Amino acid sequence: SSGINAEYGQAMVFRKKFDEELKELTPDIANVMAACEEIRESEKFAKTLELILLIGNYMNSGSRNASTYGFKLNFLTKLQNTKTQDNRTNMLHFLADLLETKHPQWVNFKDDLKSVSKARRVCDDQLSKQLRGMKKSLGNLKRELEFHKTPESLDDQFGTRMSAFLEVAEDQYNKLETAYQSMGKYVTDLITYYGEDPKKTNIEDFFSDIITFCNDFEAARAENAKIRDAKKREEKQKEMKEMEKMKREKEKETSKGYGKILDDQGEGEGVLDDILIGLKTGKAYRDRPVRTKQRQPRGKSSPNLRRGAKPQKELRGDGAKGKRSNTGLTPKKSDGDSLNDILTSTPSGGNTRTRSRGNNSNNPSSRATEALERVRAL
Repeated sequence: SSGINAEYGQAMVFRKKFDEELKELTPDIANVMAACEEIRESEKFAKTLELILLIGNYMNSGSRNASTYGFKLNFLTKLQNTKTQDNRTNMLHFLADLLETKHPQWVNFKDDLKSVSKARRVCDDQLSKQLRGMKKSLGNLKRELEFHKTPESLDDQFGTRMSAFLEVAEDQYNKLETAYQSMGKYVTDLITYYGEDPKKTNIEDFFSDIITFCNDFEAARAENAKIRDAKKREEKQKEMKEMEKMKREKEKETSKGYGKILDDQGEGEGVLDDILIGLKTGKAYRDRPVRTKQRQPRGKSSPNLRRGAKPQKELRGDGAKGKRSNTGLTPKKSDGDSLNDILTSTPSGGNTRTRSRGNNSNNPSSRATEALERVRAL
């Protein structure tokens, strides 16, 4: 009975181990088969590889490597070694930018390869070894049951229980073995499709190269985004500096304009002083051309003169008629005359004889002086 108990214990250990290995191997085989299908059927990944081949042929134009028909997949892991002259970016950055700007429908090719990251952790040699071990253990159990077809006692249930387990286990193993064989065919076809030698290519390395390329590509995309953001910030700062510079120049020009109008280092005040002195001294009037008076024929007098009255001398200047007043004949100006009108009017006090000199309130010279004083006071 002790021998039966030992055999029964070993059989129970194998039964538990078989279930664990079955749960472990089944998803591994399924992941490898799914990864092979994803790589083979992904149009985005295929187009990306075509674009890489096109870029490589363009870069190698004129050399013996020009017009290449393909490349090994392990070349994907070496794209980052092809760098620009400043060593700041590499071919992966260029590829990522090209796909994002020109072919955005292909840029997310990694989304089509979701099972590849799981499949690369599957070791084909280890998988094959575990299957061989399971097959061997099932064979040993089958031979043991042949010796226990007849129970040694009424309590001996070893043969009955383990026979039922063996039947189920063999069916499950056969399905697992069939799936493994299908997986091998998937891998061989995929490796052959990409021009590799199935006998020299390790499936783990094959998947690892693809995943490494995908991860490096996503890292290049992230770095490109940082470069674009930094460039935008730099351009924005440059634009703000230009706007501030233009604002300062505008304020400077505006201040210069106000300075010229109000007091540009005393120049405006000097001009007003010169005008004021010219008005006081009469220089401003002496420079103006004076019209000659038209003589009337002798013997003729003005019809407007009264009999016995002396003829009054006509005003020199523009000949405009004025109104009689106590201060003489002067052009009538209102208090609202502009500075230009005051400066261009002909004074009566300096060049015209008047009947009365007692009142200087209507003198253009004095009114111009007052106007200038008011301007200077602003």
